Formats: sequence, structure tokens, C-alpha cells
Amino acid sequence: MRASRRPHGSGTPDSPWQTTLFLALLIAQLGVVLGLRERLFTRENPFLPAAVLASVALGAAALYLPFLQTVLQTSPPSWSGLTAAVAAGLAGLCAARVENRSARIGSRRGRR
Repeated sequence: MRASRRPHGSGTPDSPWQTTLFLALLIAQLGVVLGLRERLFTRENPFLPAAVLASVALGAAALYLPFLQTVLQTSPPSWSGLTAAVAAGLAGLCAARVENRSARIGSRRGRR
């Protein structure tokens, strides 16, 4: 008896980890983008919040619109996958904030 295997590009992911990884990378990158700012929302770059919201909307579309689900082979994430992705985003945000603060402190010490 031969085991049936799905052909590559069959429209559904083999396992939900791909979707969780996609979402975690997206949210982590957005966390880093926001974390590197000295202040999150300023008038210096008014388009940054719009760009972040557009990225979130496109990521949600990739997970929930049937056409994009087929093309990108994604599926709606489970609660555990969503929690892991949000944790990755918070980790990216915190790491960027720590790096940003340590760089500012280092530059202040270098000027003295």
C-alpha cells in the first residue's frame, strides 16, 4: 500500500508551523521597526504608523483571504501559534529598545 503524498503547491500547508513562522517573522520585524524609534509615534515620520498598519493588514490578508491562502499556502493560526507570534514580536520590540538605549548611552559616554 502506497502512502498518498500531497503534491507541492497543493494549496494547504503540510503543518501549521509554517503559518506560525510566517506570522512570527512578520510581527517580530514590525516590533524591531517600532523598537528602534526613540519615540514610537512622532511627527518626524508620520508614515511609519501607516506603514506598520498596512503591513499588519497585508499579513492578515495572507492568513485569511482564500486566494492568498492558496498562493502562500497559509492557514489561520491557532491560538497557540498566535501567542507564539505575538511573543516573538514583543521579543523583537524589547531587543530593539535595549539596543537603541545602549547605543545612545554609549554615544553619550564617547562625547565626554
